[in-house]
Amino acid sequence: MLKRNHRQLFTAILANRLILYFLLFLAVFSYFLWLNNASVFPDPDSFYHAKMVALMQASGPVKEFPWLPFTTLNDVYIDHHFLYHLLLAPLVCFFSPLLVIKLAAVLFAALAIVLFQWLLDQLKIKYSLVYTLSLLFSDQFIFRLNLAKAPSLSLIFIFLTFYFISQNKNKWSWPLFVLSFFYVWLYGGWPIFLGIGLIYLTVSGVSRWLAYVNSLKLKITIKNFKLLFNRRIFQLPFSIFCGLLAGLVVNPYFPRNLSFYWQQTFQIGLLNYKKLVDVGSEWYGLIFFDLIGRNIYMLILFFAALVLFFVFIRRQKQFTWLLFFLSLIFCVLTLKSQRNIEYFAPCALLFSALIFNNMPFNLRSPGVFFKELFFKYRPLSITLVFCFLLCLPIVFSYNFFSLKKALTHGFGFQEISPSASWLSRNSKNDEIIFHDSWADFPLLFYHNTKNRYLVGLDPTFMYFKDRQKYLLWRDIVKGKTNSPICRLILEQFNSPYMLIRITNKALLAQFDLDSKCVKVYEDKEVKIYTIEELAN
Repeated sequence: MLKRNHRQLFTAILANRLILYFLLFLAVFSYFLWLNNASVFPDPDSFYHAKMVALMQASGPVKEFPWLPFTTLNDVYIDHHFLYHLLLAPLVCFFSPLLVIKLAAVLFAALAIVLFQWLLDQLKIKYSLVYTLSLLFSDQFIFRLNLAKAPSLSLIFIFLTFYFISQNKNKWSWPLFVLSFFYVWLYGGWPIFLGIGLIYLTVSGVSRWLAYVNSLKLKITIKNFKLLFNRRIFQLPFSIFCGLLAGLVVNPYFPRNLSFYWQQTFQIGLLNYKKLVDVGSEWYGLIFFDLIGRNIYMLILFFAALVLFFVFIRRQKQFTWLLFFLSLIFCVLTLKSQRNIEYFAPCALLFSALIFNNMPFNLRSPGVFFKELFFKYRPLSITLVFCFLLCLPIVFSYNFFSLKKALTHGFGFQEISPSASWLSRNSKNDEIIFHDSWADFPLLFYHNTKNRYLVGLDPTFMYFKDRQKYLLWRDIVKGKTNSPICRLILEQFNSPYMLIRITNKALLAQFDLDSKCVKVYEDKEVKIYTIEELAN
């Protein structure tokens, strides 16, 4: 009797999706919390976001950005993560900004995984947990998802958009309008929504046109192509386009946001100046075999789905076509800039799930199916099983040990804090500090807003402002100049103080050789110099 009651209770839990989603959330949240269990950010931009949240809580939206006078941000600045910062600002009243950013990253990342599982269930995908586990085993995706930035929240918006597109039959959608509106406020990558709308419009139009032509046995001509431009087809993507336009115009930064987005999203995001400027590692591409090695299970499903997609191409629905094109586009973008793995991985798995779910043969008894398949193709099956088992230790290593190491090493909460405090006490308001790494700006900005700095967030902003100044700064920090270093920095950058990392041996050697340079501060992280006449 007791055994039967336990079985009934277990069955009831399985039948209640909300309980399962809650349990999944607890499991994933605990896993991500373990991965992030250190007072460290792997990405220095997290300090920038923490400071922006604190500034917003203290004095409202930041409209001007005087802290980087040698960059275009000094001329045209918008907070392109405005909604992200706005959501977190109230929490700063109770907790440290760094702690708020850290915990928010874990929370939003866990919610994104649960929402991915929910979306699979809404699409009625069989064995949906397989795809969610495959996503969790993509270490590059999980790394990006756990950064204290906006990508996890961006994915939540995208998953909701996919849901409303899948449920809508070419009608105007207010949920899509609202999502698109706030996505512009949330994330500078809002053109992703524009791309989704354009692809869906094209797929829907062409699909309807081909169906109409085939049903009437008409020839495919330019004259018949006018069937593509049907008002009904435009309604759903038009709700996305109108939401984006409204988000751009009804915006605290309009009209400055238009020129900023052109620079940030298109020139830096799509064109990219990584061959001319030393940008962050996330902007550099992945080697194809490295992408495969670190996302093996996800890519096995994706490549198998691609084969089945073309085999049964006439059976594919509009939503499947949308995910097909998005997966290919994000795959190419990932090979160009590895940060795009955060979009490629879920799109590829959603596409794979739809393909396997709509296969014309029965997979309701997977045990029988795979048993028959194994004995029919025994040599190939044994090889695949062997490869699968061989990959397991590598995957586990990447996902549990390498991933934890990557997320718990980087920039400590108090890194550069002592030197930034010293500068705040000993320098004048608005004095420009020369620093030898653009990655140090977010840390300096968080700990000391009294001073101004040279370059940060992305060195391309300095390159756009003054190409010669950027190239000079780059030569100086690499120790390639022969002029008296302190006098050169003072004259060219108007910087009375120079903060140099202990690890930059080549530049420190030049400072030590310059008799006019005076060291005024030193700790285990940095040395600070000034010119002799200013030290007296």
